[in-house]
Amino acid sequence: MSLMSLSFWKRYSFLRRWILLLVIFLFLLQFLRIKFLIGGLSGSLFLSWVKILDPFAFLESLVASKTFTIDALWATIPVILVYLIFGRAFCGWVCPMDLLFSWVNRLKRPFEVKFAEKIPSKVGFIIAGLLLLLSFLIEIPIFSNYLSHLTNFFRSLTALVFLIADLPVDLSLFAYSVMSLIILLILEFCFPRLWCRVLCPVGKIYGLFNKVSLLHLRYKDGECLQCASCDKVCYMKVKISQNIERRKLRSQDCIFCGNCVETCEGKAHLIKFKLGV
Repeated sequence: MSLMSLSFWKRYSFLRRWILLLVIFLFLLQFLRIKFLIGGLSGSLFLSWVKILDPFAFLESLVASKTFTIDALWATIPVILVYLIFGRAFCGWVCPMDLLFSWVNRLKRPFEVKFAEKIPSKVGFIIAGLLLLLSFLIEIPIFSNYLSHLTNFFRSLTALVFLIADLPVDLSLFAYSVMSLIILLILEFCFPRLWCRVLCPVGKIYGLFNKVSLLHLRYKDGECLQCASCDKVCYMKVKISQNIERRKLRSQDCIFCGNCVETCEGKAHLIKFKLGV
């Protein structure tokens, strides 16, 4: 195996971290009055004129307000177009929790919890439905406003910037957002990737695009070594080696992190990501 072929996927693993940091940097520019990205990842204004709205946030606002607006629909279209190309890659490339969770997973656990791995990821769709029902009943987008990891992350980041700049900050809201993130980190420590794989309604909606997105997992011609290394490194618990005869895999849980490609690149050279039909 050439050094270049292996280093390519190592660069690929680091590249997604740099992209995440770039997104956060673009978000921080608004505090310097550089209006490149205003808002957060649930809803924002790109280049001062392109409105961007997360599809689940759109659904929540729709059922909570019981009012349909063309502006809100148009704001979701750029997001949908991106996911029709890249599928659920947002979770592995842009979501800040993926980076924070990776740091948590470096810690040594004094215990090992297995039952959480057996919870079907499809349970997340039931949770998403219940959240939409709750938003409908109380007429408040409960997840987007209070429970969303994206909302609480960027709300905490904004408050931190305000504190540094000695600007007024709602300390109670800041404390709530920080505590929400800490709870997610504790959850990750006890039950690795339970949030990403099962509980997060945003991820469940994004996963639906994996079925039709141009980006997908594909198997090249060759003999599988049956080492199951791809399954072991997949923290989303996608059954990769078990589906190798299908030639391509479109799992709703795949976030295109590249771990399976990287580990197979060092062994059988069978797994790759394909952009196209």
